[in-house]
Amino acid sequence: MEDEKTAADEALSGSDAILEDDQVEPVAKKKRKKWPVVAGVAAVVLVAAGAGFWVWHESPAFCNAICHSPMDPYVESYESGDESLMVTAHAQEGYTCLQCHEPKIDEQIAEGIKWVSGDFKDPLPKMEYDETFCLNEACHDMDRAGLEALTDGLAFNPHQNRHGDIACGTCHSAHGPSDLYCGQCHEEAAAMAPELGWTVGGVSL
Repeated sequence: MEDEKTAADEALSGSDAILEDDQVEPVAKKKRKKWPVVAGVAAVVLVAAGAGFWVWHESPAFCNAICHSPMDPYVESYESGDESLMVTAHAQEGYTCLQCHEPKIDEQIAEGIKWVSGDFKDPLPKMEYDETFCLNEACHDMDRAGLEALTDGLAFNPHQNRHGDIACGTCHSAHGPSDLYCGQCHEEAAAMAPELGWTVGGVSL
């Protein structure tokens, strides 16, 4: 009787040992299978954070929050709603800073060094741009003839090519008052300036 009991106990303990061995292996497998889930979650978090940063990077707030305080007046003019400023029309169309001011890594590094060293100009120099900057498929999809036709109904057509090709930036300024360069010589042009909110020779009329 005792022999039978001992054999039964041995059989039972043997089955327990088998069960324990069987149980140990799946636990180890489960532990090994957790790392892809952790890596996947980490990747999703990084992608979401990167996407959020990129959206912020494209916004005006990024320019003066991270880079340099001289950007404050430019961001303020972007958000001002001042109808006399070209930047207002661009803002109303949904354009952000970096859609016009395309960032280049070498320029950003140079600007960062100047900012850290205290050699950053305040206020920033006026941006110089020619017609290729404005007249292109992504922005104002027209040529000089198209521009001239666009303003043909005005008392004085500022886009009429009287004196050769004059760069857009000679008259147009995005963040400050635009200057009606023609008004320095043509009285009928100068008469248009107050209605537009522009200056003539840097002077408000």
